[in-house]
Amino acid sequence: MKQKYYLIKLFTFFVICCTLFSCGTDKDDYQIITPVNIDLSLVPYPKLSDYKFFIGELKNQAPAYKVIPYKPASELFVNYAHKKRFVWMPDGTIANFNGNENVLDFPIGAVLIKTFYYNNVQPANATKIIETRLLIRKSDGWKAYEYLWNEDQTEALLDTDQNGVFIPITWTENNVTKTVNYKTPSQTECITCHKINLNQTIGGEITIPIGPKPQNLNTDFNYGSSVMNQIEKWKIEGYLGNDTSTDIPRSTIDWTDTTKSLEDRARSYIDINCAHCHRDGGHCDYTNMRFNYSNTDLTTFGVCMTPLFHNVPGPFVINAGNADNSELVYRISSVQDSEMMPIIGRSLVHTEGVQLIKDWINSLTTTCR
Repeated sequence: MKQKYYLIKLFTFFVICCTLFSCGTDKDDYQIITPVNIDLSLVPYPKLSDYKFFIGELKNQAPAYKVIPYKPASELFVNYAHKKRFVWMPDGTIANFNGNENVLDFPIGAVLIKTFYYNNVQPANATKIIETRLLIRKSDGWKAYEYLWNEDQTEALLDTDQNGVFIPITWTENNVTKTVNYKTPSQTECITCHKINLNQTIGGEITIPIGPKPQNLNTDFNYGSSVMNQIEKWKIEGYLGNDTSTDIPRSTIDWTDTTKSLEDRARSYIDINCAHCHRDGGHCDYTNMRFNYSNTDLTTFGVCMTPLFHNVPGPFVINAGNADNSELVYRISSVQDSEMMPIIGRSLVHTEGVQLIKDWINSLTTTCR
C-alpha cells in the first residue's frame, strides 16, 4: 500500500515538472491574447456581448484584456448622463499623432466604446444603462452603431431602425430629483456631430470621433491598480507611438476643478461641447466662431463678435462683462430647437455649465462697442 502511495506521489511530481518545463521561461512560448471578437466583414453584430469587450456580467462593464478605459479632461454634456468610455485596437496596430487638438489617427479595426447610464434611477434607486455607442474604423472610414439596453440590464441590442428612441428617466443626484425624456441619437444625428468636411465639398463629409485628442487625454486616470497619465498608459499598452508627447502647451482641463483658473475651465467646457461643430470643416463652419481650446484670439472666439443671426437677444456672441446680454448664454440656456446650442444631444439646461460660462463672461474686462 505504501509503495502504491509512493508511486502516485512520484507520478504527480513528474506531471507537475513536465508541465512547468514545457511552458519554459521563454516569452515566445506563450502569449496573452485579447478575447475581443471583431470581424469587419460581419460587424455590426446583433448584440453588444458578441464583441467580447467585457468580462463577467455585461452591465458591470468590466473591460476585457486590451480594452482600455479612458476619459477626456472635460466631458460633453448629455442630459446629466454619466459615461464610461473604452478603446480597443487590433494587435500590432497603433494610433498615430495628428496634432494636439486633432483626433488621433486610429488604425483600421479600432473601436471606441461609450456607454451612457444614470445612477439612483427611481423608483428602485438603481443604476440604469441606457445605450452603448460604438465607433468602428473600417477600411472606408468610421462607422457609428447604436446598442439599446434591455430592461433587465443583461444585454444591449443593435438599433436597426437607426431613428433613435425616447426613454423616460427619473433619477436623484445631489439630493435633487430630475426627469428627462432621454433621446438616443438617430444615425443622422450621430453624423451631424461626428463629421468633418475640410474642403466643404459636396459628398466630402467623413465621420470622425470627437474626444480622443492628445489635448484631452493629457490627464491622470484611475485604472484601479494605478493612477497614470492616459497618454503614457496608451503608450505602455502599445496603442500610441512615442511621437505623442505629454508636453502639450495647452491641454484642456476638467471644468469642474475649481482649483484651476476660471478662463481655462470655461474654455475647456466650450471646447468639448462646441468646438467639434464650430471649427473648420465642422457642422457650423459657416459661422465665424472658432471654439477650440487652443484658439487664443478672443475675437474669433466670439468676444464682441456680432452674431450671424439676430433672432435671439444679445448684441454680441460673447458680450464681455455682460453675460445676460450674450448670445452664447442665451443659446446654451434655451431648450427650443430653433435656438438652443448644441443643436442636438440635450433637452435639459446644464445649470452648472451655464453658470460657469456666465461667471467667465462677467469676468472679462474688454469693452464691447
